[in-house]
Amino acid sequence: MLAVEVSRHGGPEELVVVERPEPAAAVGQVVVRNRWIGVNYVDLQHRAGQPYPVGLPLIPGTEAAGTVVAAGAGADPGLAGAPVVHFGHLGGVYAELTAVPAEFVVPLAAGVALDAAAAVTMNGTTAYVLTSLASRIGPGDVVVVQAATGATGGAVVQLAAAAGAEVIAITSSAGKAQAAAGLGARHSFARAEVPDPVAAVLSVTGGRGADVVYDAGGRDTFEMSLDMLATRGTLVLYGQSGGPVDPFDPGRLSGITGAGRGAGSLTLRWVAAGHYLASQQDRAAAVAAVLGQVAAGRLSPRIAGRFPLSRASEAHAVLAGRKVLGKILLQA
Repeated sequence: MLAVEVSRHGGPEELVVVERPEPAAAVGQVVVRNRWIGVNYVDLQHRAGQPYPVGLPLIPGTEAAGTVVAAGAGADPGLAGAPVVHFGHLGGVYAELTAVPAEFVVPLAAGVALDAAAAVTMNGTTAYVLTSLASRIGPGDVVVVQAATGATGGAVVQLAAAAGAEVIAITSSAGKAQAAAGLGARHSFARAEVPDPVAAVLSVTGGRGADVVYDAGGRDTFEMSLDMLATRGTLVLYGQSGGPVDPFDPGRLSGITGAGRGAGSLTLRWVAAGHYLASQQDRAAAVAAVLGQVAAGRLSPRIAGRFPLSRASEAHAVLAGRKVLGKILLQA
């Protein structure tokens, strides 16, 4: 079978197309013939070995949609032939076939397009965790979303807006700010045009700030996000695409140290979706909720680009360029 392998950490050129034997379904596994493979920032981090190393050689990837072609002992034999998504596990996904532990596999209802499922599974369920489980967003809440037009950020904007929140989008460009408004953001600010995004957020909230700020940037946006919070607000970190946050004094959250703008009793929370979607039942419920939002028109599977599996290095380069409005998929 065709696969893409990383044998040393580095840039997109380290994604090498190889031929590998077709996997067999071990006990508790199914083999999925991947049709569409989602490309995520974490894949870029695994390839680069930053901010933490992963074992090599590695066939990267964390999600795909396809069809089960074999079920091992202990796995449901009824899955054979079923359309499914699989996500939340590490490795073996940038390939035509993947052997997956059955607990990471969620069957899809008839009529669900595999490309749409691949476009919303990882990012949509992460957004669901962020807005419905880690923080329960509802009417009256003021929410700031950093990187608001990325695959996950855009899903957070849509789900928070659908829940009745006032959403403020922070983007890198005017075009992205316009796109965020189209996703449901009430206010959109481009850092390229607004010299002080914190002041902009305070202006539209009457000086109060936001109840929740969602930030996957890490070091590059951390201080800005913290300063956007209202008293008793929560900064939710769910990634570090800009690098790890530097160590800081927890007293900074008190509002009485003189640092920041004075908002106090702040909460800093790191959210990893996998800690909330720990079982197959959790994953199935999250996928059902997300696809329900898609069916209701409240969440759009925004596919920004499609590449053959053999051009995975090009897909990584495009995603790293930070100009993507939505999800990049590989076709196996």
